[in-house]
Amino acid sequence: MRGVALAGGEIVEGDAVVIAMGPWSILAARWLPLPAVLGYKGHSLVFETGGIIPAEALFLEYREANGEILTPELFPRADGTTWVCAISTIGPLPLDPNDVAADEGAHARLEALCRNISPALAAAPIKARQACFRPVTEDGLPVIGAVPGIGGAYVATGHSVWGMLNAPATGEAMGDLIIDGAARRVDLAPFAPGRLPPLDPARLRGASG
Repeated sequence: MRGVALAGGEIVEGDAVVIAMGPWSILAARWLPLPAVLGYKGHSLVFETGGIIPAEALFLEYREANGEILTPELFPRADGTTWVCAISTIGPLPLDPNDVAADEGAHARLEALCRNISPALAAAPIKARQACFRPVTEDGLPVIGAVPGIGGAYVATGHSVWGMLNAPATGEAMGDLIIDGAARRVDLAPFAPGRLPPLDPARLRGASG
């Protein structure tokens, strides 16, 4: 691999190319022998809570009226907002990230949950309703390393909900791997892309993602 071809036909040359597009990394399986990276949709709300909630993250279990168990997570932020997530589903991945949309009724369920578990959230206005896709693999571990059989091609994705937390270590390991041929601080063997079978590119034809 000698670079990346842009939509306009321009070639950006480079000694190494790293596929690190979250769940959209699956699109590169059209050209590279990459394992499947699937999109797992999550829903979240951002509340305007000011300073009334202490800076403590909460990981809960909540039983809805129909008996379904949800596992909401609450994260107060320094800017006076509180981010709450729950309700994850598997669905088609749109080509354009701007087209990611929430499942019908998901935010209403999440809002009802929040109003029930916390008087502070019950009184707080909602600043944002969000949905996103997290990248997951078939065995639940990220794929980090050289793409088998393709010189100069690397991949770093599939971290699920831990992407931001693991990004610094992943970036350092990838830098070591590309420059020195091996990561110095992280054993990348459990995350080798070749541990999983490559996705058949035919599965991507005519698909949205």
